[in-house]
Amino acid sequence: MRTFKAGGRVLAASVFMLSGPLPVTAWAQETADNSLSIEEIVVTARKRSESLQDTPIAISAFGTEEMKAAGYENIIDVSKAAPGLFIEPINGANAKVNTSPRFRGIVFDSSSPLQRTSSIFIDGILVSGGIQTIGVQNLERVEIIKGPQSALFGRNTFSGAINYVTKDPAEELEIGLSVLGASREEYRVAGSIEGPITPWLGGRLEGSYAEQEGHYDNANVDGQTLGDEKSWNFGGSLLFTPNDRLRIKVRGSVYEDNDGPAAFVRQAGFSQHNFGGFALPGGGTTETAFRGTIGQPRNSEIALDTSQLDFDNTIAALRADPRASGPDTGTINLDWEDLGGAGLVREGYRAATTFSFDLNDNLNLSILAGYNEDEWLIATDFDASPGGGFFTVGAQQVEDLSFEARLSGAFSNDRFRWSAGANYVDIEVTDSGGFWDPILGFWFPGVFNAPTETSAETIGAFATLDVDLTDKLTLILEGRYQEDEISEPAVNTSLPSPISPATFYSFLPRVLLQYQVTDNAMVYASFSEGNLPGGFNEEVGELDAAQLAELAIENPGVGTTFIEETLTNYELGLKQTALDGRLAFNVAAFFMEREDQIFSGFQIVADPANVNGVRTVAFTDNGATSEIFGVEVDGTFVVNENFTLQGSLAWIDAQIESFPAGSNAGDFTAVFGPDADPQGQQAPRFPEWSGSLSGIYEKPTSAFGGSDFFVRTDAFYTGTFYDEVTNLAEIESAVEINLRTGFRLDNLTIELFVTNLTDEDAPIGGNNIADTGVDVRFSPGGLFDFSQESVHIALRDKRQVGLRLDMRF
Repeated sequence: MRTFKAGGRVLAASVFMLSGPLPVTAWAQETADNSLSIEEIVVTARKRSESLQDTPIAISAFGTEEMKAAGYENIIDVSKAAPGLFIEPINGANAKVNTSPRFRGIVFDSSSPLQRTSSIFIDGILVSGGIQTIGVQNLERVEIIKGPQSALFGRNTFSGAINYVTKDPAEELEIGLSVLGASREEYRVAGSIEGPITPWLGGRLEGSYAEQEGHYDNANVDGQTLGDEKSWNFGGSLLFTPNDRLRIKVRGSVYEDNDGPAAFVRQAGFSQHNFGGFALPGGGTTETAFRGTIGQPRNSEIALDTSQLDFDNTIAALRADPRASGPDTGTINLDWEDLGGAGLVREGYRAATTFSFDLNDNLNLSILAGYNEDEWLIATDFDASPGGGFFTVGAQQVEDLSFEARLSGAFSNDRFRWSAGANYVDIEVTDSGGFWDPILGFWFPGVFNAPTETSAETIGAFATLDVDLTDKLTLILEGRYQEDEISEPAVNTSLPSPISPATFYSFLPRVLLQYQVTDNAMVYASFSEGNLPGGFNEEVGELDAAQLAELAIENPGVGTTFIEETLTNYELGLKQTALDGRLAFNVAAFFMEREDQIFSGFQIVADPANVNGVRTVAFTDNGATSEIFGVEVDGTFVVNENFTLQGSLAWIDAQIESFPAGSNAGDFTAVFGPDADPQGQQAPRFPEWSGSLSGIYEKPTSAFGGSDFFVRTDAFYTGTFYDEVTNLAEIESAVEINLRTGFRLDNLTIELFVTNLTDEDAPIGGNNIADTGVDVRFSPGGLFDFSQESVHIALRDKRQVGLRLDMRF
């Protein structure tokens, strides 16, 4: 159990954060009596329109003007100012493929959209594929909703949700154009045209193109930079409002990314690896344990095998192998010619309809429907080091179809407010991938496997009831009954009886008490639960009896399936405005418990069919328990008519509370021995401390015939975090500062900016992974000493200087 010391840290953090103006993202505005106040933000995080300050859950909301003023281009930028949210762009896909938002210390890395701990929604409609191409210029706002949201949003909102709210067409003809140019060959252009088509129909068309040259030279390939990115998207929407009671919005978009090799590299490799374990002749093992902080490598160490020759040889070998299959079979529309070289190509489209009809003054019918398709193809250096190590190719297609219908109403003079509805989600995922060994000339493990298909069909029914117990006290009850049918046909092929599909049943509640202390202060308390659905262990299903017995020695209980994980959240919150509306801040303190925690593991078992006599078995299991304490604060303070402060701060302490006795704890067991217990270890890949602080100065001038001169500084802090559960190697902390200045007219903004002003070079992510580099493979451990580990780190963009023009006509 926790000691009093841990609770004291929570209290100390709360007192510290409440001691100053630590405030919600909003703009200052003048009221009718010329006094200053903070503009109200309306959110839909509870599937209804309500003021951010009146919503009894933890939310950070960012409006379109605020995001443009801060220079946010995507959700990774937004996350830096949202306490409790951390997005780590890593795994060699330029953050566009495996980007998984992490809330409140909840980390479970999986490339499958079916196993994400949080989900993305656009206008309340689920989006299962990548999220990086959703441009902020097309959004009205972004809502970051923290804690389990399963009662209202359903599948994969285990720890939180992000809802993008798109812009409606303007009521008058309007043309927008934004142009950006920056050092390191970065260029962006975005445009839109919108307005009324008829008195009851409005339309909007929007498009953007962006490209940038990578910030790092590949020391192993002359003339190649790491981190090159190109993307475009085009979309539109129609808004049908024949009367005050009916509203129908239809939208659609297409997009494409075409990127070079990502800016990541191996660090702390063979000479500094985190753990090992192969026996050496004469006794001992290859194991050492690196302890310390991992920072920026030397330029000469930023070297990948991502030349055109590496790519061509890999694809030639793939096509020559009669056992291989993949994108060329037509399962996935993309082909190797679309890729053309090491890097990433991705494309997709989205379509959705939202329908709202007021049946009468107290009853509303809402219907949502959406379809999304996202697919990608990637080729890269798996070991992230020079010398002819493994080259990996992979592809994925994700399709999702969703429907939701909801009735909402009120009675007894609005003292009782209710909603009830049902939804259906069908997600289908096709994966294909493999590793090419250029030294031995074969695919490892095995071949470029036939595409693996997985799917989830989810049916849910939900209801909410808000009851005003008194004029100040409100009780809110929310709940969802959900059935998840998970299907993975391939797991049945080697089993005596089929285990797929499997259905998981759950009831997911949330209970809130909301008390209006004064007109300007509200407190709330909540209890909520979330679930992360279970699944299958395909590789375990492929083992024979002897291999299963060998696996069970260190991993008792691991089988062909794993059950769902649950998360319980207890939260207290305060939302307040003060100083005549010039100060607004939100505070949330919470305790969460993860039970039946899903964790991934690997074990080497004997396999005479493989060239080295062994095989590595990847599996997923349950059983661990973690406890998480945290405090989050954000807010705004209008100091005077010219100067505004904004800020956020989060302290999150996530620790393993218990681990199944006798089970292999992966990295931890390898380093500290089979009898070591990981209880008390910090959850990896999430910073304990993070925060942001922004200062905005704006003053009218006579320049350009009358404009507002502005200066804005944004500072973002990310504390250290461990790369894995041994808690020995950690990614160093970082402070990134952006500076912007310029002039704002009614229809034109001219801005000069510097990003990463101090040229902060701390990595933006770190992933502990098996080291397959050549130097390791020819070590005393043998050709496949995969017990050697490395850390793949994602490199931060360097300082840039640029100019941006925003125009409205």
